[in-house]
Amino acid sequence: MMETFHAIWTALLMILFIFIFIKAWSRKRVQEYAEASRIPLEDDNSINGSSKDG
Repeated sequence: MMETFHAIWTALLMILFIFIFIKAWSRKRVQEYAEASRIPLEDDNSINGSSKDG
């Protein structure tokens, strides 16, 4: 009985991993990842919408 449980649990985790992998590498998310990759290069003021002057 426990062997069956472990086999099913392993299969479910593998399916979940494959789903997350496919979702992360989806072509639909290319634009979102491109925007996120530019965040460190942007000026802090443009992100916060405020300035250091006040």
